[in-house]
Amino acid sequence: MIDVNGQYYGQLFGQDRIGQTTPDLESSEWLRPWLPVAYPAPYLPTLRQDQGHPKLASIVIGAHQLVGQDKNGGLVPAGLFCGTQATKALGGQYCVIAYSPADVKFAFNAQSGARVTAAGQYAVLAAPSDGEAGDQVTLPSGQVITIQAGDLAFALACDLFSTGKVRPIGCAVRNVYQYIGGVLTGTNASATSSVTGINYILDGVVPINFVVMNYMHEMGTAIQTQFALKLPWIGATPTTLTTLTSGDGIAGYVQGIGRSFTHFTGANGAGNGNFSFGSPVVASSAGNGTDAGNFAPYNPTIHTPGDIIGRVIGIQNLNPVGFLNRVRTQFDRPMVGPMVDPNPMAIRMGGSATRGLPYHVHVTTDGAFVFAVDQQKTLRPEYTTHIIVRVNL
Repeated sequence: MIDVNGQYYGQLFGQDRIGQTTPDLESSEWLRPWLPVAYPAPYLPTLRQDQGHPKLASIVIGAHQLVGQDKNGGLVPAGLFCGTQATKALGGQYCVIAYSPADVKFAFNAQSGARVTAAGQYAVLAAPSDGEAGDQVTLPSGQVITIQAGDLAFALACDLFSTGKVRPIGCAVRNVYQYIGGVLTGTNASATSSVTGINYILDGVVPINFVVMNYMHEMGTAIQTQFALKLPWIGATPTTLTTLTSGDGIAGYVQGIGRSFTHFTGANGAGNGNFSFGSPVVASSAGNGTDAGNFAPYNPTIHTPGDIIGRVIGIQNLNPVGFLNRVRTQFDRPMVGPMVDPNPMAIRMGGSATRGLPYHVHVTTDGAFVFAVDQQKTLRPEYTTHIIVRVNL
């Protein structure tokens, strides 16, 4: 079909009474819109480094994580929050971003506006209204941060997210790599500065401010707004797996990189903040903001109906796994050969290396099920459960 400009028109709505096709207002493929600013904020910390990437690029937003935008328009994980929170007694939390060795000289510190110069640096974006210098925050990684007076003053006034909490606008369709293009911050004449959270302008044209010369990986992404996901469940909190394996005496288990894959966090059962079949779902803010971008059950005491992004439509415990543990279809060692998939979860099947579990459940729980099977320990539902969520944004 040809439109009024002589261009082929694939949206077959038919002709109106003067012979022209009805104008189509869609700006993208169905339910996968590109944003005007599709790049990640330059202060996001590394979740993990992509071992299949030729430059070992840092991933800052994982595939299928919920995303929103900060006050500058950069993509950030939904659920991050800033500014003055409720009192500690009423559940007010700190929100902390911590930086790893992979972020040194690449990421910007959201608090100072300068590039990260050493591993262990952090930014405190939110604080309880009765927070005090000397408070300690323990992150799921085990890093302990002692709040300084300057951290507290910044956090209480921080306005990095316009609505106080990052509201989800969609879900990243794939891994989003760390921004390595040009960044104009408050030290540049063409940008404004702020003492309440970094202001910046992303410049992918002028190479003088690029971190890496003669190379640029793809950092942008589209978003999905309506779909269903099968999410690995890692327990009531981001550290539940560590607590369970320790209590059961499982030797050698360490929860680390698995938590960087998209997952569901929350308690199973009735009551506020728990989930069951049909429960509403929101973006997680657990772990002092470190679980942002992931999924959690709705809690009416801390969320509003506007926070709801979908519902639980299925809970599937994959244990027992039948005879799949005897099918040798997958091994823990890296793939070899001419093809290296940057997201091996997409092409690997359950087999002897995972005791029959789907690969994404296996890696997200850091192989907790295999440890428990090999050591003949209790096989917890948190090791083997899918939460199926229908997302509608």
